Amino acid sequence: QVEGWKLVTDAVHKEGGHIFLQLWHVGRISHPDYQGGEAPVAPSAIAPAGEAATYEGMKPFVVPRALETGEISAIVEQFQNGAKNALEAGFDGVEIHSANGYLLDQFLRDSTNKRDDNYGGSVENRVRLLMEVIEAVGAVCGNDRVGVRLSPSGAFNDISDSDPEKLFGHVAGRINSFDLAYLHIVDALESDIRHGAKAVQLEYLREIYKGKIVICGGYDKQKGNRVIAEGNADAVAFGQLFISNPDLPERLKAGAALKEPDPSTFYGGGEEGYVDYPFMQEK
Repeated sequence: QVEGWKLVTDAVHKEGGHIFLQLWHVGRISHPDYQGGEAPVAPSAIAPAGEAATYEGMKPFVVPRALETGEISAIVEQFQNGAKNALEAGFDGVEIHSANGYLLDQFLRDSTNKRDDNYGGSVENRVRLLMEVIEAVGAVCGNDRVGVRLSPSGAFNDISDSDPEKLFGHVAGRINSFDLAYLHIVDALESDIRHGAKAVQLEYLREIYKGKIVICGGYDKQKGNRVIAEGNADAVAFGQLFISNPDLPERLKAGAALKEPDPSTFYGGGEEGYVDYPFMQEK
C-alpha cells in the first residue's frame, strides 16, 4: 500500500497540493467477516445498533470483545506504525480519526466505555488513549504535521455521552498542549440532533482550543465564509460537495453552480459517482 499511495501523493505534490492521511480504527463498527471470524474489539462489550456492510451484504453488528488493558499499547503502536507508513508514502501529515463513533470515540464516550481500569470511568481516564495516540504519532511526524478529528455533537454509529460539553471541552483543553497542526471538528448535524445528540457549540470549543480549527458538516460557501469571519474556525472542510465537484475550489472562487452528489453511489461500487462527475470545462 505504501508504494501504491506514493502514486497519489506524487500526483498531488506535482499539482502544488498538500495531502494528509487519516488514521482510522473502527473498533466495534466492524464485523467478524472482515477479521477471520474474530469479534471486533472495543473499550467494552457493547454492540452498536444497526448493520455492518460485509462482502455478503448487510449483517447485524455483533457484540465486540472488550480490549484487555495490556492490549491497548498495541493499539497505540498501530496508529504510530500507520503514521510511519504515511510519511514513507509521501503524505505531508496525518489526521487522527477520533470521531464518528469509531474506536477512539468509543473510548471517549460513557455510553460505550464502561471500563474500570485507567482507560475508563472519569473523563480524564476516557481521554487517556487519545492522548497516548497523539503523543505516539507526534513522535513520528512532529506535532505540527498532526491533526485530530472530533465529532462532539455526533450520534453516528450509535454513539452518545451524558455530558458531551464537559467531555469535549476537556479534550480540547488537553490537545492544546500538543500544539498540533489543527483540530478538525464535525459540527452539529440535523440528523444527529434528531437522534437525540446534545449539540456542543463551536463557539464554546473555540474559547478553549487555542490552535487552528477546521470545521465541517453541511457547509456551503456562504456558511463557510461566515464561520471564518466570525472567528470560530480557520478553515472549512468539504466532503460530499467535493465528491460531486472535483474542481470545488475553482467553482467556489468563480461563483459557479455546484452539482449535487448522488447518495445512491456512495460507499462502494465502480466508477459511477466516483470519477465521472465533470469539471467545469468539460460541460
